[in-house]
Amino acid sequence: MDFQHRLQRSFKPRFAVIYPFGVFFLILGSLDDHSLRMGIGYIITGLLIRLWSNGFAIKNDKLTISGPYAFVRNPLYLGTFLIAIGFTFVLKMGYFVGSLFLAALVFMYYKTIQSEQKMLLEKFGQTYQYYCTKVPAMIPRLTPYNEGEQWPFSLERLIKSKEYKSLFWITIIIIAFHLKTRLWLEHKPMTHKTWGLVLFATLLIMLDIFYEMNKKKHR
Repeated sequence: MDFQHRLQRSFKPRFAVIYPFGVFFLILGSLDDHSLRMGIGYIITGLLIRLWSNGFAIKNDKLTISGPYAFVRNPLYLGTFLIAIGFTFVLKMGYFVGSLFLAALVFMYYKTIQSEQKMLLEKFGQTYQYYCTKVPAMIPRLTPYNEGEQWPFSLERLIKSKEYKSLFWITIIIIAFHLKTRLWLEHKPMTHKTWGLVLFATLLIMLDIFYEMNKKKHR
C-alpha cells in the first residue's frame, strides 16, 4: 500500500469518526480488571468473526456467501462493531460517550454499506439482490444461507488478509492502557509482570515492522 493510497484511506468517512474518538480515548481512557472483564468478551468475539470472515472472503472476484457470509452480509463490519463495543467497556468511556461513539459508527457503516451494496448490485445483479433478501446486513440469521457457490475456509486467504495485525494491535493497545493506568494514574511501580507486558508488546510491534519491511523487499 503506497503513501498516496494510505492518505486517501485516512480520509474515508469512517476514519473521520474513529480518529477524533481515538484521540479522546487516548487522553481520558483507562482500564481495570472489572472493565477488562466487561469488554474483553466482545473484543474476542469480534476478532474471531473477522478472522473467520477473512478465511472465506474473495473480494471483488466472487460474491462471497460462504462461512459467516451465509449468516450475515457484512461479518467484517459486525466484528469491528463488536470490538468497538468491547473497547467502550474496557476503557471506561461511560454510557454517553460510548453511545455517541457507537451511534457515529452505526451511521458511518450504514453509509458505507449502502455504497458497497450499490457496487455489488451492479457487479453481481440479481444474484446479489436475491442474496440480500435472504441474508441480513448486520444481524445474523439463525440458519445458514446454502444457495449458490460455496467454498471452504482458507488459511492462505486469512494470512493474505493480514487480519492477524488486528490481534497484534488490539493486544498492544490493551497493554498500553494497562500501563497508563498503573504507572500514570495509580502511580504504581514497575514489576516483573509489568516489564513482561512491555517486552511482549515490543515483540509484537517488532514482528509487525519486520513483516512490513520484508514485504517491501520482496516486491
